[in-house]
Amino acid sequence: MTKEELFRKNQQLSTEFELYLLDHPEIEEAIPDNAMIVLLPDYDSILAEKNRELAEANKEPGQTIVYVRIKKMRASRIEDLSLQLA
Repeated sequence: MTKEELFRKNQQLSTEFELYLLDHPEIEEAIPDNAMIVLLPDYDSILAEKNRELAEANKEPGQTIVYVRIKKMRASRIEDLSLQLA
């Protein structure tokens, strides 16, 4: 997996996780301050392993790691849209 693919996939996961937190604020409340959040998609074992490796390499001493397992993700949260050209 290239760095660009890793970045793109993690950017999408991060955005979707942030949107999930907006709908489920109780999850955010359960995450300790200064914790490192590591997104582990069950549907992409290579990305999950890369994210684990990055977390271990970048963890601060004593920092809590919160592993977020993502079982599946829809292609898009957008259900309907239209374009208007001006």
